[in-house]
Amino acid sequence: MRMKIRAPRLVLLIAALSTMGAMLSPAAAADHLQIGRSPGFLFAYTPVDVGLAKGFYQKRGLDLGITDFQGAAKMDMALTADSIDVALGSPMEMAGIEKGMPAVAIAAIAHPVRELSIIVPADSPIQSLDQLRGKSIGIATMGSITQWAALDLARAKGWGNDGVKLVAIGAGSSSAIAAIRTHLVDATVGNLMTGVVLARKGEARQIALVSDYASDFIMHEMAATRNAIHDKPDALRRFVAAWFETVAFMRAHKDETVKIAAKTTGLSIADESAEYDTLMPELSSDGRHDPAIIARTAKSFVQLGILDHEPDMSKLYSEAFLPPR
Repeated sequence: MRMKIRAPRLVLLIAALSTMGAMLSPAAAADHLQIGRSPGFLFAYTPVDVGLAKGFYQKRGLDLGITDFQGAAKMDMALTADSIDVALGSPMEMAGIEKGMPAVAIAAIAHPVRELSIIVPADSPIQSLDQLRGKSIGIATMGSITQWAALDLARAKGWGNDGVKLVAIGAGSSSAIAAIRTHLVDATVGNLMTGVVLARKGEARQIALVSDYASDFIMHEMAATRNAIHDKPDALRRFVAAWFETVAFMRAHKDETVKIAAKTTGLSIADESAEYDTLMPELSSDGRHDPAIIARTAKSFVQLGILDHEPDMSKLYSEAFLPPR
């Protein structure tokens, strides 16, 4: 039996099908998320770049915008102003949330603290951590994870908080390089690869990774604004799922990961390969928060003078957006 369709009805049918096709197209279906990174060149944040290169976010209907910040203060301002949906930063963001920043931590990105190292000038007589007692150590800023790393050295060695002299030299590798070159400090807590590059130039030596002596601690944390949590919960879940799919891919495909990551970190392929070997084990595979590390993080807020009390951490982070076990 043949069905006859009159011309006017045929036109309407074609129009309806065209509209449905447009609604179902990837471009129309994609949900936008603006991602902030502070700073943007860190290996721990390259799951964004690798995932985009491999299409893991796109296949989940996500359109990502990337904003890179130089410093947590500017990223916190962006979070507060609602100009980003997701922030990739340090666990110190949770202290900001306790103070009223409209966000919630949603995934642990990396731990322990393998990304930071203790760097001394090449001509320094200091050869071991034990020789840093009473010495000046450069940190990014007060209240930063670099300050925690320096204080945890004093704790691990039993020197007390006055066992080292802290000097705020500013955030970024350029500040650490300048402090080492000018002998502004006896040592600095700096990025692992800053130490590698300076050592190759004969300007510095790395005497330890922070993870060699420090208690396990969150190095990087992911947070989302409360508005994004309210307005885009499904998009956030898809973003987090794509993130950890990317981490699994990175763990299994070193060569491809190194090529993609090097474009973001600015390192040579050889240096990026070395960074991968050290830092890939740091990346969390599931984003879950260890209770002991969370308790340690709460204590650090008081130790660093960020807060005058240990907060109820259960109010500052959520695991509702993580993929099911």
